Amino acid sequence: MRVILAGAAAMVVGTWLRLPTLSPIIVGIVIGLGWPQRAARRAALAGVVAWGGLLLAALARGDAVGGLGVTLGAAMGVPGWVLPIVTLVYPAVLAASAAWLAHLVSPFRGSSLDAGAVIAQVSSHS
Repeated sequence: MRVILAGAAAMVVGTWLRLPTLSPIIVGIVIGLGWPQRAARRAALAGVVAWGGLLLAALARGDAVGGLGVTLGAAMGVPGWVLPIVTLVYPAVLAASAAWLAHLVSPFRGSSLDAGAVIAQVSSHS
């Protein structure tokens, strides 16, 4: 849970620093390299928590998030509730994709392939 909250906090800071696309990717890479077990899930959840928190903060400030969603949705021909969901899915997909790719080269991943079993299987079929 600490990894998810730290990742979400980093994404919020990155978004405030005007790096809304790059921050989920960087956080995803860090999570994938540092915590490869279920890295994509952790990174995706961090993205949802981060941008969900930003949307809730905007609502608490009185920003017209709901009205903007309805207006943009009408212009795009989709219901207004679709845009907040897409807003939450966007950082989740970016972070999860980066985490999944990074976990492949993580030094903490461990060996998921038993080379001895593969050699024995190949030699038994020869």
